Amino acid sequence: MPKIKGLSHVVLHVNDLDKMVTFYRDVLGLVKYRENAGRMVFMTPPDPELDDHQLALVRGREGDAKLIAHIAWRVETVADVKTYYERFKAQGVVIDHCVSHAYQEMGNTVSCYFLDPEGNCLEVYALVPERDAARINRELDLDKSVEEIVAQASGLE
Repeated sequence: MPKIKGLSHVVLHVNDLDKMVTFYRDVLGLVKYRENAGRMVFMTPPDPELDDHQLALVRGREGDAKLIAHIAWRVETVADVKTYYERFKAQGVVIDHCVSHAYQEMGNTVSCYFLDPEGNCLEVYALVPERDAARINRELDLDKSVEEIVAQASGLE
């Protein structure tokens, strides 16, 4: 049986296309890859590795309906998650919660969940290979130092 290799892209129906493009550009650093003027915008990280876009924003969402639970963006290090967290606070982005998820094989995460301007929940996370045997999710305080965050996430504090 063939195997899925990873997430290719997500398409969001949006109310305000320009506002959402600005958010994903200014807050996450995505770049506009392609556009169907006034209707749809394709966005990707500055150096796309897998696909020509990872996010498409399409005009046409109605009301306050939420179509997804969240979209997760992986970053390389816990310091990167902390940098995004600080950036979110400085730009007035709503932070939903910060947590470490315990995965069976990959290790634990340092995750920061936040909301885009239309209330979609997003996550930036990095993996932390060190961990205790508890395999439980833990709340995190991303105002602490990177070393303290890693200790919280791993359960080794």
